Amino acid sequence: MKRSSEPLGVLGSFLNPDELIKAIERAKDKGYRVREVFSPFPIEEVLERVSPSPSPVRFLTFLGGLSGVVGGFALCILTALIWNIIVGGKPVTNHVPFVVVGFELLVLTGALFTFMAVLIFSRLPYRKFPGPAYRPEFSKDQFGLWLSCEDARRDDAQKFLAEAGAESIRLVEMPESRSAR
Repeated sequence: MKRSSEPLGVLGSFLNPDELIKAIERAKDKGYRVREVFSPFPIEEVLERVSPSPSPVRFLTFLGGLSGVVGGFALCILTALIWNIIVGGKPVTNHVPFVVVGFELLVLTGALFTFMAVLIFSRLPYRKFPGPAYRPEFSKDQFGLWLSCEDARRDDAQKFLAEAGAESIRLVEMPESRSAR
């Protein structure tokens, strides 16, 4: 548990999105971890530099769809084998009509897995907004870069943000209401 006076990192405010993008690139080169970026509008270059890895949601969607197809075919085949209804001399497990059930369950379970994955990886039920680093000016005309750093590198991080062109620099600390938990 963090104390209220223990800083979580350093926050720099920028007026220009180009300066923000350059600061993100240089921060990664210097070994700082970009904890969060604030912007009044989406910037594609920032997204490319901050989160280059693909989302894991697509793998869970694939697993959900695969389990739906397997479950749909298993449901149809096992039901046909248990009831053993022979119609017109056709085989009991005729797979062509089972494709419809398999496809419908593929779509259903794929959509449910996707929905749950988005909730889990977005941390939507647990997200507290605004966070400790958010400032109202980040929704108007400024951009923010929040760097995580140890206490030993705090002064270096402040100097780095000043050299990168940050208009204002401040330490981000844990609010009192959260530190008591």
